[in-house]
Amino acid sequence: MDSRKRLYEYFNPQLSQISIESIRKDNHRLDASGQIKSEASTIQSSHAESSTILADLADVFTVYIQGPVLAYVSPNSKSRPYLTTSEVGEYPQKSPSHVSLVADPRLIGWEIKDGYILVSRSGRVGEVYWVDKKLDGSLVGDCFRVVAKDPNDREFLYTFLKSSFAQSFITAYGSVVDHASLAQLRNTPIPSISVMTVDKVKQSTGLALQSRLRAAELLDEADQLIHELNGLDILADLRLDQTESGWKLETNVLSSFELAYPGYSGSEFRLDAHFYNPRALLAIAKLKSINFPLKTIQEITDRVFFGSRFTRTFVSEAHGVPYLAGKNIIQIRPTDLRYLSLSETDNLDDYLLHPSWILLTCSGTIGRVGLVWSNFEKYAGTHDLIRIIANDTEVDFGYLYAFLGSLYGQQQILRHKHGSVIDHITPDQVQQILVPLPPMPDQRLVGDKVRLAYEKRAEAIRLEDEALEILTSELTLGK
Repeated sequence: MDSRKRLYEYFNPQLSQISIESIRKDNHRLDASGQIKSEASTIQSSHAESSTILADLADVFTVYIQGPVLAYVSPNSKSRPYLTTSEVGEYPQKSPSHVSLVADPRLIGWEIKDGYILVSRSGRVGEVYWVDKKLDGSLVGDCFRVVAKDPNDREFLYTFLKSSFAQSFITAYGSVVDHASLAQLRNTPIPSISVMTVDKVKQSTGLALQSRLRAAELLDEADQLIHELNGLDILADLRLDQTESGWKLETNVLSSFELAYPGYSGSEFRLDAHFYNPRALLAIAKLKSINFPLKTIQEITDRVFFGSRFTRTFVSEAHGVPYLAGKNIIQIRPTDLRYLSLSETDNLDDYLLHPSWILLTCSGTIGRVGLVWSNFEKYAGTHDLIRIIANDTEVDFGYLYAFLGSLYGQQQILRHKHGSVIDHITPDQVQQILVPLPPMPDQRLVGDKVRLAYEKRAEAIRLEDEALEILTSELTLGK
């Protein structure tokens, strides 16, 4: 009995008494986590009882589709871009995959519009995303939609939903995958906020959203300029052979000479089909036909490498350095960040990232490209990130980043993937990628757009943080 008591005291369990009325108000939730968080939110602000609710200021809804049919197709008038909720947060630079509305007309119900606010309802519940004209018309399924009844309230509601006050009312349930309740989001209280504070929040948030959109436009412009400067066509989908039964089948004839000759487009004596993907071979052929010098990444970089595996000890933010996983490098604001111990990590300097480094995911979802510029300086990176350090006398690092993110770069990266279960690519394979090199002033035109885009992203984060700080300051005033 004494040992059980000592164990009980050691773990210091949290106990709380909940009234029946509280359970009724919280949609009859009986799970402990929901009730504890609900109690915390009540303590957090004395405004909660007298405030209006989110449903008074916005239409809050979701669209459930039972057994959706996701038939991926080439973009056409009867298709729409399809994004997962997490991909909305990654703000894809390139056009996402399209799905057919002919195969499943119900999917049009998932369409999102400019000015919508999205809140994730599964997995990492409560993540908040803004929909602008770049994302307008995309299909997103697993999220709540918040549409302000007065368009002038949109920026304020976006920032409010990101605040810790609002987040404390969005609690998760589910035995395996976390989910959030629509009723819970609709009933999120909105305290009475002074007009001056609301205006300041709107102003900072509006500027942040403008900076974020401009960053995306600059990256698109850099991609377009890559093609124009090098005289490269946009890679079109190759035609597929079609069988009599109607099934589409992609075929490609490859000679034994092409398979065995080491000098053929970087041949590795590979037998897997995607290494000889016609689109990749077409990209290489087009690159070889242009007038500018064509060099491998090995020839234009100082170093291409990834880290060795190491023991990771994660600690609180105050005692660690931010640790980037592969998915984080393309996120505007990284989520699920953990912090690597400053004192318990051997050779920590070996894993720190530095300005102008290009990052490339080399396991799992390979080919994601990120840049260390006004964002991840002095962060630590997972060993599963290839670091590319450009030689400034050979290539502009911003230009190289943009090329690797283009279809001509991506096709070359993906043809090297290997692995029976998890895809991989190695630094040696990355070094074989061919890069066209127009004159340095032209490269800098592309590189400057890339650098300005990342600076705009940093500015957007700063302004969003400023808006949250203004709002939080009033919410906690006098507490």
